[in-house]
Amino acid sequence: MTPSFSSLSHRFFLALGGVLCLALLALVLVARYQIMPILLEDEEQYASSELDRIERGIGSELNHMRRLVEDWAFWDDTYDFVQGERPEYVDSNLYESTLETLDLDLMIFLDAHNQPSWVVGYNDDGDFTSCPGKASPCDWADTYIDFLQARLESDNEEPQTWLLAKPELAMAAMSSIYQSREESPSAGWLLMVRPLSTPWLEQLRDTTGIDLNLTSIAHDNDGARDHLERISANRMTASRAVEAMPDDQLILIDTLLPRQRYQASLETFRFALYWTIGVLVVTLLVVLWLLERIVLAPIRQFSHFTQRVHHDAIPPPMPATLLQRRDEIGTLAQEFRNLLDHQQQQSALLLELSQHDSLTGLANRRLFDERLEKAMHMAQASGHEVSALMIDIDHFKLYNDHYGHLAGDECLIALAECMSSHLGRQDYLVARTGGEEFSVLLPDTSLEAAIDHGEALRLAIQERALPHATSPTATSVTVSIGVASCHPSALNDPTALMKAADQALYEAKGQGRNRIQAQQANREESLDA
Repeated sequence: MTPSFSSLSHRFFLALGGVLCLALLALVLVARYQIMPILLEDEEQYASSELDRIERGIGSELNHMRRLVEDWAFWDDTYDFVQGERPEYVDSNLYESTLETLDLDLMIFLDAHNQPSWVVGYNDDGDFTSCPGKASPCDWADTYIDFLQARLESDNEEPQTWLLAKPELAMAAMSSIYQSREESPSAGWLLMVRPLSTPWLEQLRDTTGIDLNLTSIAHDNDGARDHLERISANRMTASRAVEAMPDDQLILIDTLLPRQRYQASLETFRFALYWTIGVLVVTLLVVLWLLERIVLAPIRQFSHFTQRVHHDAIPPPMPATLLQRRDEIGTLAQEFRNLLDHQQQQSALLLELSQHDSLTGLANRRLFDERLEKAMHMAQASGHEVSALMIDIDHFKLYNDHYGHLAGDECLIALAECMSSHLGRQDYLVARTGGEEFSVLLPDTSLEAAIDHGEALRLAIQERALPHATSPTATSVTVSIGVASCHPSALNDPTALMKAADQALYEAKGQGRNRIQAQQANREESLDA
């Protein structure tokens, strides 16, 4: 018997089959022409940003060189030395340990006629040399002297820095020599050269966290462009040529970068793609089976019920025919009904979770701000004062650095328990409002009473004697507390109260920590606890 294609199941099968084929084709096209180019472009931007970070690191080192050469060039002793008035300058300043301390290979002093006055540095064999002008054994520095004199043909007297590609990879900084005591003409020039040595390169790798190398290459038209090569599924190389001296040379930055971002994005996309295809196929089979068997009528009935739930203020009773079913639809009906009953409880629980700190269990800033505003409104009606404590753990960063972040979390939990036990009144609220910062709301509490509460808490924490070996303040964990109080009739802005507490906390820190400082929010005078 020939099947009838006028039936709903057959027509639905054909429609879903066509939609499935079109969806698969669309997914393939989107992956090929939309997703993959975006992922590759993101990878290129990542490589470019890493190269930018390396350039910024090199630029920072060049700025340091500029400041170093300026410090020496604007020194009166240097000015007198270049003019021949301080011969002891060499013995007192230009010795080998000076270059080692400054991490320099070469220092060249030029007089007012741009002629070398003194050269000190390491020759090609690594031997330390110090001599006047180009005299032997300092004739190895002729290349640098010629380069320096060529740069001085311009009228620019501002300090300058460059990257050197020849005769070695190095950084160079040059500055005019001036007298610092008074305005005077330039006495000459000072050039400093720092090699881009292996230890320096290792330091740059550690600073940037990037595996990189620097090499000298000949200048060409495409030298400044970024070049990216994907050498494997997990690795790629990125390079960029930066300007250097002499002008016919460039310094090439080579980096080896991971492709985790690309691979992670690709895997995520593939995962979503496979799941999408699977869901489409399974949906087709399940829907056909449900249509053939027992789905259409119960779904319509269930749909009618859900529409009534959506429109009626009070949910109607679930149809008995759905609840009595012993299959998935019956379970769905029962669970849906249970879900309606459970929804309000879950909403309340979510609200509770959203208002408390996950680590300490204390209130978070959101709940604290809400309670603060409510307390201010209530205080305006009652006329009572509102006080607040702002608490900061002294030198908590040192604690984390010394004991580790897990110990830091345990310290926060212990202090939170201490605060809760000492400020456990029902209308008091203890909240964690920052990393190591806590705030306490004290409704209907005067400034003097708040100070007493704060001092009792400070002593209780100190008596806990949690070890803090790296604290400059004490051998155990201590806190600094800022106390503020206000009269709502004179201060309507809740944030002003916390600003006053914060200012008091700042004063407590400034006066040595492990103390309390108090301030009246609606008055300018402050009270020292």
